[in-house]
Amino acid sequence: MTAALIPARPLAAQAHALRAAAALIERAGVPGLHLTIYQGRITIQVPSDLAGPDARAAVVALLATATGGHPAASPGWVTADGDLAGHPVHVFTVIRETP
Repeated sequence: MTAALIPARPLAAQAHALRAAAALIERAGVPGLHLTIYQGRITIQVPSDLAGPDARAAVVALLATATGGHPAASPGWVTADGDLAGHPVHVFTVIRETP
């Protein structure tokens, strides 16, 4: 995705990020994702009850590709960081539940 101009006013910037994230989620076609916009950063969680760990990791990879990022595995997590319409994006899912 190409970078876009981010509005200068905080509420407008938040709405801009929300519209961009909503379009991304709609294009991905994955229902049930959790979305947060905070201080200009888009965070997308692939919740553990959505599917099995391999399917959730695949969703993180799909969203990473769409935002110019790359998925990375760490103990218990798969994450990706990218950019969407000029906003930083963090996508993640838990792979192993903490006891």
